[in-house]
Amino acid sequence: MERLDDLRSRQKKIDDTWKNTGNKPLLEFFIELIPRVLDCERCSIFILDPEANDIWLQCGTGLEERAVSVHLDDSMVGRVISSASPLFEHNMNQRAGVHEWIDIQTGFVTHNALCVPVKGSSENTVTGAIQVLNKQPGSEFTHDDCEILEKLASHMQMNIENIFLRQQLAKLLDDVGVAIKKIEGHLDQ
Repeated sequence: MERLDDLRSRQKKIDDTWKNTGNKPLLEFFIELIPRVLDCERCSIFILDPEANDIWLQCGTGLEERAVSVHLDDSMVGRVISSASPLFEHNMNQRAGVHEWIDIQTGFVTHNALCVPVKGSSENTVTGAIQVLNKQPGSEFTHDDCEILEKLASHMQMNIENIFLRQQLAKLLDDVGVAIKKIEGHLDQ
């Protein structure tokens, strides 16, 4: 029982460390910087949850973490992650899509967007995406904008991959916690 208590204590310490550390201040800095560099209204960084095929907002202009969550198959961000290729969208305010629901939820109107994948350390993995919205003033995103955003994505790759891996480790630690409780139950009998 003493060893089990020690394992439980270590598991909690690791879990707390992984959930509460990270490079969120750096990502928030990029969220503040990118709209200035690309002359647009908003920027968002999304993380893929590969087990659930969901994508959630890590941080974004004027939004809290996880304020937006979409399925991999339903969104521009999902298409970018699935294809591992950048995507431009124009006249979004005149078309139906999941962006309409997000616009209502966030109180923002999306006119145009550019989204690029954030690739993992192996070229076969995509761990997230960066999306920018509404190029100013009333213009469209260009291929030069795309190149800049892709360069930024490559520099952010390790930070986003760390969040991606912490998410997987947190799930694993939850499973370990369940296994420890089962072992405790068997020891109590």
